[in-house]
Amino acid sequence: MAEVTPNADENPWKKLNVAIQDADTLRQEAVEAHTEHLITEIETLEGPLATTLRAVYDGEGVDYFMEKLDARIKGHDHEIERMCNYHYQGFIDSIRELQQVSGDATKLKGEIQGLNRELKFSCDPLLSKGDELVKYRKIQKNVTLAIESLSLCLPVLEMYGKLQEQMKCKRYYPALKTLEQLEHTYLPRVLNHWFSQTMAEAIPRLRERIKDASMVELKDFLESIRKHSAKIGEVAMRHAAEQNNMDPSIAKKRVKTRRAPPPPNPFTGEVEDVAPSPPTNNSDKEEELSAQDLIDFSPVYRCLHIYSLLGDKEKFESYYRSQRWKQAWLSLQPPPNMHESLDLFKKYFHDIIGFFVVEDHILHTTQGLVTRSHMDELWEKTVEKLSATLRITWVRDY
Repeated sequence: MAEVTPNADENPWKKLNVAIQDADTLRQEAVEAHTEHLITEIETLEGPLATTLRAVYDGEGVDYFMEKLDARIKGHDHEIERMCNYHYQGFIDSIRELQQVSGDATKLKGEIQGLNRELKFSCDPLLSKGDELVKYRKIQKNVTLAIESLSLCLPVLEMYGKLQEQMKCKRYYPALKTLEQLEHTYLPRVLNHWFSQTMAEAIPRLRERIKDASMVELKDFLESIRKHSAKIGEVAMRHAAEQNNMDPSIAKKRVKTRRAPPPPNPFTGEVEDVAPSPPTNNSDKEEELSAQDLIDFSPVYRCLHIYSLLGDKEKFESYYRSQRWKQAWLSLQPPPNMHESLDLFKKYFHDIIGFFVVEDHILHTTQGLVTRSHMDELWEKTVEKLSATLRITWVRDY
C-alpha cells in the first residue's frame, strides 16, 4: 500500500504558524518578566520612582503592568489581612494588660505623691536649717577672709605710720630704711588692695622729701660751721700752743686728757654721746672744747648715708666740696682794716684754722667725703692766698 505523501504546500505555513506562536510566547514572557522587574523595583526602591515610572510609560504594556500591579496590591492586602487576623487576639490581650498596668501605675503614682508630701513636710525644717547653715558659712568665710586681709594689711599700715612718725620727728635715715622695708617686703604682700598702689606711687615722692630734708639739714650745718669756724680755730690754736709749749702762760697749765671723738654710727649717721669729765671751772671748760663740742656733725653724716643709700653719693660729695670751697674762699678774704687791729688778725687766722679743723674731722670720720688729696689742694691754695694777703697788708703798713 502506498504511503500518503504530505502536502508540500501545507508544511511551510504550519512552521510559520508555530514560529509566530513561539515569538508571541517569548514576547509575552519578556513583558511579564519586565513587568515583574518593575513591580519589584517599586517595592524595594527607597529613592525617587521617576526613572521606574518613565520605563513603565515608555513601554507598550502599560495596561498589562496596571493589571499586574493591582493583582500585587490585592495580594499584599490579603497578606496584611491574614497577618492581622493572626495577631488580633494577641493585640486584644496586650490592650487588657496595658489597662491593668495603667491602673497599677495610677495607684503607684498616688502612693508616690503621698510619700512626696510626707517627705517634703519632714524635710522643710531641715532645708530651712540648711539654708541658714549656708548663710552662716558664707559669713564665716567672709570673716576669715577679712581677718586674713587685715593680718596682711595691718603690718603695712603700721610700717607706713611708723614712716610718717619718723618723718615728723626728722629721723630721716631710719625713715629711709623703713621706706625700703615697706617697698620691698610689705607692699608686695598687699598688691591686690587699692591702697598699695597709692603707697607705691608715694614712695618716690617720700624719697625726694627725705633727700630735700637732709639737704636742708646739711645747709644748716654748713651755715653753723661757718659761724663757729673762728671759735673752733681759736680753741685749736690754744690746744696746739699747750701741747707744743709755744705760750709760757699756757704751758704752765695742766695738760688735760682729751678723748678722740667717737666715730659716727654707720646706720644712723649719728655720733653717740660720751659723757665728758666735769670741768672744774669755766676756763677748764673752754679749754676742753673741740670741733665736735661746738658743732653737731650728725647732719652731714645722715645726709651722706642717705645719699649713699639712694645712689647719689657722688652728687652729695660734689655739692659738699663745692660749698666748702666757697666757704674757704670767704674765710680767706681779709676783713677791712685788718692791719689796724691785732684782734682782727687773730680772728682771720682763727677762721682759716677752724675751717681746716672741721675738714680734718670730716676726713677722719667719713670715708671719701673729704680726701687727703682734696685737703692738700685746699691747703696749697690757702697758703698762696694767705701769703698774698699778708704781703699786701705788710706793704700797706710800711
